[in-house]
Amino acid sequence: MAKKDFGAIENDYAFFMTHATEAENDAAAYCRELEDFASERASIRMLDFGCGNGEFTQRLLSELNWSPELLQLTIVEPVRHQREQAAQRLTPYSRHAIEATETLTGEQVFDLVLSNHTLYYVDDLAATLRRIVDSLAPRGKLLLAIAGWENPLLKLWQTGFARLGRPVPYYAAEDVQDVLTDLSVRHRTSKVHYQLAFPDNLENRLRILRFLFGEYLQEITPEPLLSEFDEHVREDHIHVETHSLHFLVEPVT
Repeated sequence: MAKKDFGAIENDYAFFMTHATEAENDAAAYCRELEDFASERASIRMLDFGCGNGEFTQRLLSELNWSPELLQLTIVEPVRHQREQAAQRLTPYSRHAIEATETLTGEQVFDLVLSNHTLYYVDDLAATLRRIVDSLAPRGKLLLAIAGWENPLLKLWQTGFARLGRPVPYYAAEDVQDVLTDLSVRHRTSKVHYQLAFPDNLENRLRILRFLFGEYLQEITPEPLLSEFDEHVREDHIHVETHSLHFLVEPVT
């Protein structure tokens, strides 16, 4: 599934998650969308596509407070130890055995598909979205979050890969929009704002760059990118105000 190995940068990713309100605000937006989702359902077959270590899904399911009897959970995560962590972490939220796989396979049907900041890294966005949309049951929902190119962090991608003379190898919200339109999939979007704030020092700037670029950072060399944070300096902190785009897809019935 992933073009990017999060296993190698999980500490840097954890730094980003600790200092950003992204997860908190994403979860709140999903909860508003799913407020009545469990009503009059005998079960909820849920796919978490790109679950990482399950920390975000744990936050979401805790806030939704669905009965463990309802939830049948499938998780997809290519990094094995994170997939195992997620399965263990999410076990209390379902009375059913969690299906944990490296990739999405088979002909499963889901009532709810969550893809939270994952689609940047898939190999084939069109094929992935087609497969996910086709897996939605009647009355199902696909909820996904992904940032667009106006996000300052994605602008760092553009700057960094331009230095290598190559396009950004990842996808963004605009690509999701184009694919859903090409597939004639009806959807709606909304902006979810968040902030990233952390003490300004060299190591913390490097942590964000390692999170963003992974193994590519050695090719780019980080020094020219460090100054890109300067416009976000507020006293002794880096403070970035930005947003991601949330997409909602519901099958036409």
